[in-house]
Amino acid sequence: MKKKIAMVALWLAALVCCLMLADKGMRRDDGARKYGAFFADKQGFDVLFLGTSRVLDAVQPMELWRDYGFTSYNMGNNSEPLGMTRWVLDLAMDYHTPKIAVIDVFYMLHELDEAWTYTFRHLFLDEIPLGKAKIQAVRAALPESEWLEFLMPFSLYHGRWDEILSGQTERLVDCEPYMMGAELRNGRVPRDNYTLTDAVAQTQAPGAQALREIAALCRDNGVEPVFIALPGHASEEEQMAMNSVGVIAQELGVPFLNMMRLNVIDLSTDCYDWQGHLNPDGASKTTAYLGAWLTEQFALEDKRGKSEYAYWDKNLEAYEAYRKAFWE
Repeated sequence: MKKKIAMVALWLAALVCCLMLADKGMRRDDGARKYGAFFADKQGFDVLFLGTSRVLDAVQPMELWRDYGFTSYNMGNNSEPLGMTRWVLDLAMDYHTPKIAVIDVFYMLHELDEAWTYTFRHLFLDEIPLGKAKIQAVRAALPESEWLEFLMPFSLYHGRWDEILSGQTERLVDCEPYMMGAELRNGRVPRDNYTLTDAVAQTQAPGAQALREIAALCRDNGVEPVFIALPGHASEEEQMAMNSVGVIAQELGVPFLNMMRLNVIDLSTDCYDWQGHLNPDGASKTTAYLGAWLTEQFALEDKRGKSEYAYWDKNLEAYEAYRKAFWE
């Protein structure tokens, strides 16, 4: 009897191992390209940038390193509600605790349970090993019907045989490991200037509670939170929701940099799509302004020239060569 139980246990263990290996083999490489350098890093990061694709396309950590000498990682992800950003930050701090967490507030109007964002959530969550923290995050941020897919992604990826055999895999993000989480998108799509409004939303936006939780999470871990509205096209309703962040920021004592109100980019030349996402020119302008603002507001050490950060210089060489070939 004991021998049979042992054989069953061994068989189940082997099955689980096979499923985990198949799971890893079936996954897209987007998550590894986007977040692999974050998990592999040994020195840590001064600043983490978190939020939507507005962050993903607007902030270039390698340009911040080149011009200001502090380390950073772009954790931005497509269509990420603030409720999900709260869990990305929580899980990320198990690996690296930054000095500053810059939180994009563009998705103030979006609910946590918007189903169409689930695909992009895989990019980060699939890179986190299965454990208590990941289970907690999945249970809190996703409906029960999605738990298996995120805890054992093989249930989603096993249908990728056609892509793998053909060698044609669609990329969800256009980034490389040396970009430290950012992406570059090619294109110039002119956008009309939006009409600025000072109006503030009168009802609490869905993202308001998440912002409060993010601020508390940061301070519990000795991290300085910063709220940011990045430049790009926005409707009047979106602007009103972002304007309401000013009230929350004042209440919490958190800096709020509203770049929507600054003349940093040119919408007629600096966007790659009709939604107002920034191309490399727009990103460089935004990154330069943001780097100057951060170094003015916070005591960020210039680490250029230190031997333990030599790999940043190598990444910068790769980044600049790629940007030149890709864009200029």
